[in-house]
Amino acid sequence: MSRRRWGDPLARDPKRRQARVNDLIRRNLSLILEREYRDQLAAMATVTEVRITGDLRHARVFVAVTAEPERQEQTIRRLKELSPELRSLLGREIILKHVPSLEFILDLSAERARRIEELLQGYDSEAEHDDHND
Repeated sequence: MSRRRWGDPLARDPKRRQARVNDLIRRNLSLILEREYRDQLAAMATVTEVRITGDLRHARVFVAVTAEPERQEQTIRRLKELSPELRSLLGREIILKHVPSLEFILDLSAERARRIEELLQGYDSEAEHDDHND
């Protein structure tokens, strides 16, 4: 006779746990930045994604910054300086055995998507123009 395991087997899945912790960190860091550091950053920063390592000790935090490139870099530099303090505040908000170290990375994906969209629109208008000339 096989033994039946109780509880949700997916809850014990390490990948699912990582995903839950990623989301937990993203939401809480967003709140902390909005509540505590809005005036200390060179530009508005939005936490777009968090990727935590399998051992839950290190987190890469992707941040979108709505500003020109110089202010984007200033904001990321400031977040890196604040990393120990942010980690401490995060530890007060979430319950984890170890609060991960935080590595802040500028997220340019939205800007890249916008640029690709512009290129595609330019291509579409050129193709349309060529069709009218035929």
